[in-house]
Amino acid sequence: MIKSNVAKFILAIPLFFIVSCNAAQSSSQIIFKCNTDEPTPIELVVSKVGNKLHLDKFIINAATVIDSADFKALEKSSYHRSLVTEHSLTFNGGESEVIVSDYYSEEFDTVTKENTVTLQKNEIKKYWVCDSTAISKLASIEDF
Repeated sequence: MIKSNVAKFILAIPLFFIVSCNAAQSSSQIIFKCNTDEPTPIELVVSKVGNKLHLDKFIINAATVIDSADFKALEKSSYHRSLVTEHSLTFNGGESEVIVSDYYSEEFDTVTKENTVTLQKNEIKKYWVCDSTAISKLASIEDF
């Protein structure tokens, strides 16, 4: 009985390493996060899992708006000129489009830094400026 328990333990050790390696490979990284209360409360999170980007959460007024599975196309764009940089990520699902962007400017001796979310659904457009807790790593995403 002791030998069989030891044998089971020895056989189980590699399973722990496999599970921990798989967990490390599938861990997600937050690429963009937005919270705001104006004009209506929203919470949005875009994550990178492996090589794929997902709209993990999009909640308006405590109700989930769009599921990531609704999107069929994803596009990243970047714009840069002297003193201005903007990065955006567009999730497109036919009649629905979600654009997350970060904007940085040093023009006119004023520093402007904004993270924004735009939702266009059925020809209705809504726009939010994220609060100071926003996170954006859009610049780190390679074009695809």
